[in-house]
Amino acid sequence: MFTLRQLETFREVVRARTTLRAAKALNVSQPAVSNMIRQMEARLGFPLFERLGNRLVPTPDADEIYRDSESIFALYQAFSHRIETRQRSEAGHLRIVGTPPLANALIPQALREFLSKRPAVRVHVDTRRITGVMESVETRMADIGFGLNPPEREGLSFETLAMAQMVCVFPPGHPLEDKAAISSRDLDGQPLVLYEPNSSLDRAISSDILTRELRARAIAEVRYSSLACLMAEAGLGVGFVDSLTATVGERYRLSARPLFPSQPVPVCVITRKGETAKRIQATFLTELRKSPALTAIQEYGAEVPDVST
Repeated sequence: MFTLRQLETFREVVRARTTLRAAKALNVSQPAVSNMIRQMEARLGFPLFERLGNRLVPTPDADEIYRDSESIFALYQAFSHRIETRQRSEAGHLRIVGTPPLANALIPQALREFLSKRPAVRVHVDTRRITGVMESVETRMADIGFGLNPPEREGLSFETLAMAQMVCVFPPGHPLEDKAAISSRDLDGQPLVLYEPNSSLDRAISSDILTRELRARAIAEVRYSSLACLMAEAGLGVGFVDSLTATVGERYRLSARPLFPSQPVPVCVITRKGETAKRIQATFLTELRKSPALTAIQEYGAEVPDVST
């Protein structure tokens, strides 16, 4: 029956008791306020105010309308506040999915700084294999995906945030610890823990490192880099993991050495192609690109010593 603007004007007149004071509070003209009240009364079929001298006194019906409108304006004010905080990227929901190396090493550090400034933001974080990451973004189960060396996929956009390195890991005191970098010939005779064929981390290690002969001597194949670390830690074999997994929080009792020639692996953010990002999503990615964690990823193994001679 009434617009929000009409109710707002009515409520201000109830509080101010004059159309002049109400007009000043609303930053409109006095005739505009008077016309608005007359329109409301004409639609209702009964008066809303009684004039006593220069003051407008609300009728009992007007008092009830005023009280009944309280919940409407409380909800509207709360809604307006949420819009303002969203405009400043201080509120909202962000759904993130990443492969285990990034979920363990990059995402928590990036979120720590981001959420410290935005306590009203709620984040849902999930961990999946790279195919699951891409499917989650594609089906809108996630706003942003993170993965290492993802394959191209129609409908998705891939941005390389940094270049990590594939490294060789083994228990402290292992003979390979004396090497500045690990080449294919250094691996001859070593039991190896490899990845499932054609997985993203398997593709990140070239045939310059893993020759056909070395692959044939693998003692195990695993799906996740964390399991490769645990098996290397147990002394079952030499493992190959991304530099994020190898270095995060000194979680594993392992030594790590870069591979020669270097084996870079892109750290990628995955979004839906041609779709405008939510403000909270765009703000998070802007801050992530300046994150010290990304700088550390770039610096680790950036200069691999030449051990070819």
